[in-house]
Amino acid sequence: MARPTSKPKIVPLRTPDARVSALGIARATARDIERGVYLPGARLREQELADRFKCSRAPVREALRLLESQGSVVIEPMKGARVATPDDANFLEVFLIRRALAGLMAQQVANAPKSKNKSHFIVLTSELPKRAEKAANGHEFAADVRQVIRALIEAAQTPRTVQLVNSLTFGHEAFQDEIVDSRKNRITQARYWAQMSEAASVGDATGARAAMEAIFDYSRAYIESTREPAKATRKSAAKLSKRV
Repeated sequence: MARPTSKPKIVPLRTPDARVSALGIARATARDIERGVYLPGARLREQELADRFKCSRAPVREALRLLESQGSVVIEPMKGARVATPDDANFLEVFLIRRALAGLMAQQVANAPKSKNKSHFIVLTSELPKRAEKAANGHEFAADVRQVIRALIEAAQTPRTVQLVNSLTFGHEAFQDEIVDSRKNRITQARYWAQMSEAASVGDATGARAAMEAIFDYSRAYIESTREPAKATRKSAAKLSKRV
């Protein structure tokens, strides 16, 4: 009898020799961060994680270092690990790298020759503003955006760029979910996606990249506005919103 095949893209928690995988712990912890189990700034205690995953502290320590390299965890001397916040320099650095890589993908889509994948991306993206208007909540809109991103990846045909982006996503989706909880933010981001669609359809690589980077800039401005009540910061998000 044939063995059942495992689901794709699932990283097992344990290695073949039954040891707990540090990568598995890192991914499980990243998912908990994204789901709000661990909020920004929350402490991640090695012994508590070791007890949870029924392992020694060694793979937990390695997992935390991996998450730190991805920008979603900060390890502080004498204090230990905690979930990153947008105020952390490492978080901002990773954010800017992801912004640049996503802009490159948008640029590649615009430069790509006509194809079914490119046409599919343009159609999905152009319809996003209407879907944002009708979306019942942020989860529904986030699902639509994920579908658009999959279409973007297929149309851009930049596997190395996608690999780099995926290596920097641990824990960052939690902040994206917070943003799309707001109907105004959903509509604004959808309009930027539509601008990207228009640029891609006419081969405007500069315009497509600018639209993608605007999505990131709007997200960052919104996150900052919720954590720093200064008028200048709030105006930054409002200014970006008026551009679309």
